[in-house]
Amino acid sequence: MTTILERFTDHTRRIFARHRGRQFLEGAMAASALVALADGDASLEEGAEVGRLMRVLDILRDHNPGEGVETYLRYIDKLRKTPSAVDEVRGQVKASAADDQEAAALLIVICHAVSEADGVVRESETEEIARLAQLLAIKSKDAVAMIAPQQTDA
Repeated sequence: MTTILERFTDHTRRIFARHRGRQFLEGAMAASALVALADGDASLEEGAEVGRLMRVLDILRDHNPGEGVETYLRYIDKLRKTPSAVDEVRGQVKASAADDQEAAALLIVICHAVSEADGVVRESETEEIARLAQLLAIKSKDAVAMIAPQQTDA
C-alpha cells in the first residue's frame, strides 16, 4: 500500500504550485492540528509528517519547514489550552481554501496524510476529516481522487 504522498504526480505538484501562500499554509497547519488531536493526542509521527509535508509539497516550498511546523505546534497548543477554539480553527481552514475546489482537495489530502502518519487511522480522525470536507464542500474520496490518484500498472 502506498501512502498519499507517494501517489503525488508531476501534475499534482503543478496544482500545488498555484496555491502557495501564507493563508494556505495557515489552513494546512490548522487542519493538520485538528486531525492530529482528533484522537486526543498529537503523536510524534503526526508532527514528523507535518515536517515531511513541508519539505515535500511544492505548495509549501516558499516557506521555511520550521515555520510550518511552528505554526502546526501553535495550533496544537491553542486547541489543547482552549478546546472551544475548535470552531475558530476550522474557520481558518475554510478561509484558506477560499472557495477553491483544488485548494479544498489539497487540504483534505494533507489531513489524510497526517492521519496515516502513525500507521493507524482512527475513527475520530476520519470523523474530523469528514467534518472538514463538509465545511469545504468536497467529498473526501473526491479530494483524494483529484490530488493523489491511484497509480495503475499500464
